[in-house]
Amino acid sequence: MRHPVRAVVWSLVYVLLAIAPLPLSLVNLDPGRGFWVNLSVALGFVGLSLMGLQFVLAARFVRATTTFGIDVVLQVHRQMTWIITLCVLAHPIVLFVWDSRFLSLLDVVHAPWRAKFAVLSVVLLLVLIATSVWRRRIRLSYQAWQVLHAALATGIVIAALVHVLMIGYYVDQPWERGLWIAYSAAFVGIGAWVRVIKPVLRWRRRWEVVSVREQPGPGHTIRMRPLHSNGKHNKGFRFEPGQFAWINVGRSPFSIEYHPFSISSSAEQHEYLEFTIKTEANFTQRVHWFTPGETVYLDGPWGHFTMQRHEGPGFVFIGGGVGITPLLSMLSTLADRGDRRPCWAVVGNRYEHQMIGRDELEELAQRMELTVVQTLSAPDGSWTGRKGRIDATLLDDVLPADRHRLQYFLCGSNAMMDGAEAALDQLGVPRSQVHSERFAMA
Repeated sequence: MRHPVRAVVWSLVYVLLAIAPLPLSLVNLDPGRGFWVNLSVALGFVGLSLMGLQFVLAARFVRATTTFGIDVVLQVHRQMTWIITLCVLAHPIVLFVWDSRFLSLLDVVHAPWRAKFAVLSVVLLLVLIATSVWRRRIRLSYQAWQVLHAALATGIVIAALVHVLMIGYYVDQPWERGLWIAYSAAFVGIGAWVRVIKPVLRWRRRWEVVSVREQPGPGHTIRMRPLHSNGKHNKGFRFEPGQFAWINVGRSPFSIEYHPFSISSSAEQHEYLEFTIKTEANFTQRVHWFTPGETVYLDGPWGHFTMQRHEGPGFVFIGGGVGITPLLSMLSTLADRGDRRPCWAVVGNRYEHQMIGRDELEELAQRMELTVVQTLSAPDGSWTGRKGRIDATLLDDVLPADRHRLQYFLCGSNAMMDGAEAALDQLGVPRSQVHSERFAMA
């Protein structure tokens, strides 16, 4: 944590905003109402306020993300969904247990509209969770999921707010109406920031494709340079090696189709950026169609996965497949800075034709104190290099005796990283010196 005081402040603000509507459940109740109704209402209000705060977490505000790291913020965003679901489901269940007559509200055909909107909000929430958890299983593309996720989240909050307003009992006082007006205005403001203001800023700082070159994997490296709105090139932006950005190629800056990729070029190179992208499905299959001069919009840089925050006498970079891309950025940056500290790049792939970044690593080994170790788990007969997965035996063989003093950076598939982390544990490398970035964070 780079800013512990700021982190505490942000956390307190988040908690206060989450519980701000609770006083609404403490108003004087009509005869016949009591603790259980209060509890049910409190759960509903907390669930609703947390749903609104989900928009804040997803908006990628710079001050918050630089305090915690965007991976932590998005992880909290995902985990809070389960707490919201618990509150939202408990809200009616408490009423059903307290008085079974409330079960009649589940008859959406004959129930009053306030109940219909409540049911709609819950159903949309369950659909949002299902399509997020099982997105790949139901073969929902990332772009389609982005659109659906935003629409469902908006529908959930709107339906819940209408439900509260139609009940009316808890928003009939001026201060109560003021609170909900403030919350609603905040939701609208966040939406305007994400969908209007940020796209306008991206349009003013747009980029253009310079070249697209083929990589093993298969994959491609797209090089781009910054372009001012008046057609003149600017100086680009600063980033830390190992960070990533969301990119949008050939579309409007207001498009929802942004895809996260690690920057693979050196942080010392300010005239252009490079992203090395493995060809898999949907957007990645179109990269080789991009042509020089095509417009690119960037949202970034983001991420805390960088050697600049973890100084040491040397560095070990362990990657697999396209996970080599942020490691290439760190190594290229060290080379461009003339850093003479010893480095090791241990890269695992299944087949030889999948070795993304192979040429770049060989070139870097000529410019810096870099030992490159390539290993294949399923090589053909012509492969003369190391064979097998990245494990404790391999690392023990290639790393120096003082390996416990080095800083380690891991990026690749979950299986590869689990194995590498276990191997480093076995070799006695302190956990505090092992840093990782896992795929599918976004």
